[in-house]
Amino acid sequence: MPSLSLLLTRTITALALSITMVFLAATPGSADVVSENIDYTGDGKSLGYLAYPEDAHNAPGIILIHEWWGLNDQIRRTADRYAEEGFVALAVDLYGGRSTIINDEARELAGEVRDNSQAAFTNLNKAIAYMASFTDDKVDEERIASVGWCFGGGWSYQMARNNLGTTASVIYYGFFNPQDDLSQMRAKIIAHFGEDDRAISLDTVETFQARLDTLNGEHEVYIYPNSGHAFANNQGDRYNEDAAEQAWERTLEFLRKHL
Repeated sequence: MPSLSLLLTRTITALALSITMVFLAATPGSADVVSENIDYTGDGKSLGYLAYPEDAHNAPGIILIHEWWGLNDQIRRTADRYAEEGFVALAVDLYGGRSTIINDEARELAGEVRDNSQAAFTNLNKAIAYMASFTDDKVDEERIASVGWCFGGGWSYQMARNNLGTTASVIYYGFFNPQDDLSQMRAKIIAHFGEDDRAISLDTVETFQARLDTLNGEHEVYIYPNSGHAFANNQGDRYNEDAAEQAWERTLEFLRKHL
């Protein structure tokens, strides 16, 4: 039978290993990244996912807005990826803690937000306020952007259109109305669309691009060949790695330039 001291040593070693594994799981991709779930709205329902460099100080901030599936692990991993690039990334939750992998349920959840858009605006305003007041001056409140995909891309556009306080807006195949009043918009926009997207026509994208060209500021619109809707979601069957990585590099360059 092992001695008491040996058993104690094994227990301490196992505990240390367990703690190490928890730490590594909480900081995927980089030991310098800190991540946590936060109640940025104060209602106890919409818990966001915050990821940031451990040594962040006056860093640019990014509000990430999920697809119609809700805040899931794919969006959390994207927040981690932005944190590894030096950004403080807050992935918001517009579904009050719900998410799904079923189309009909996603459509219903997105419809609930559409029918109560003021609640979504309140949620996003609270996300901006949280980032602006983030402890120890980790975020520069003058350098905050939004990034969204599909459903979230539309809301990233709305944050820019309604001047919610972002400096830049990244739109991945998000919905918009090229006839919208953009007189309040101050954010610079970069938008990514798939050539084969059956939900958003190329004619509409080109009209949107022409409209942006009439506005002040540097705006960029890209159309990716052989790509459809959701081409940047590496968990979906429409993922196009070449297009996704090109959009990622263009987005990083855009954000570093304008933030």
